[in-house]
Amino acid sequence: MKFFAPAKVNLCLHVTAKRHDGYHDLCMIMQKIALYDELDIEVTAIPEVAFSCLGVDLGSPVDNLVVRAAHALLRYDTRQRGLKINLKKNIPVAAGLGGGSSDAAATLIAVNKMLDLDLAEEVLQREALALGADVPFFLYDSVAWATGVGDKLQPVNIVPRYWLVLVNPGVGVSTALVYNTLNVDDYSSCPIVAVVQDQDELVSLLHNDLESATLKLCPRVAQLKDEMVQLGAAGVLMSGSGPTVFGVFFSAEAACSVQNKLLKNGRSWSCVVAPIQ
Repeated sequence: MKFFAPAKVNLCLHVTAKRHDGYHDLCMIMQKIALYDELDIEVTAIPEVAFSCLGVDLGSPVDNLVVRAAHALLRYDTRQRGLKINLKKNIPVAAGLGGGSSDAAATLIAVNKMLDLDLAEEVLQREALALGADVPFFLYDSVAWATGVGDKLQPVNIVPRYWLVLVNPGVGVSTALVYNTLNVDDYSSCPIVAVVQDQDELVSLLHNDLESATLKLCPRVAQLKDEMVQLGAAGVLMSGSGPTVFGVFFSAEAACSVQNKLLKNGRSWSCVVAPIQ
């Protein structure tokens, strides 16, 4: 069976404090977008996980979130079956778009379905959080305010229609290194609203406390943001820990026009996406 794992952007990301466990308390809006990795999964009689991802170096399979998610759910299978998983990456790696976390969540959903495990939602959420702080969001059906380390979720209604132009400089950035580079002066707070009513309110939300830290590691982020502003984006932000930058547009035609200009300007990777409501 084939399953699809969507990317995400953070419409805002506030770091509010550093926790005693070394993680950070966050307050952010997480939005799934129509850019997908693809997972082909087959159930096998051999009790192991065979994983492949052609053309992309994801490091050791033992540490891969898809493999870990598969093993986590195979523990619940009394028939001791295995899985053969092929991942096709369309979401850039280490880009601030949540690809690895989404792949893990899609694997949890897929294995629960294919093995007829019938695990309760709270079990899937617990296994998701053990894999990573962003993974529970990808089991969630709504745009969400995410607080805590990103695991406490509540819905938010985004009323205006919009499109995003994504552009990536072609290099990855380590999330852990970004947080380690973060300065306490970069922290901020944010009011949680239940509804984003109009275009102006959406643009006013755009904020990311991680940008200053990522800029030290990848200065090209600033260049990409400036370029997007000059091309007429209503608002521009880096997603997550970066280095992917997105521009907000309120018509598909304007978004596609800007993406064409970015590609003509030699940008290595860009796409136009709609949010998943």
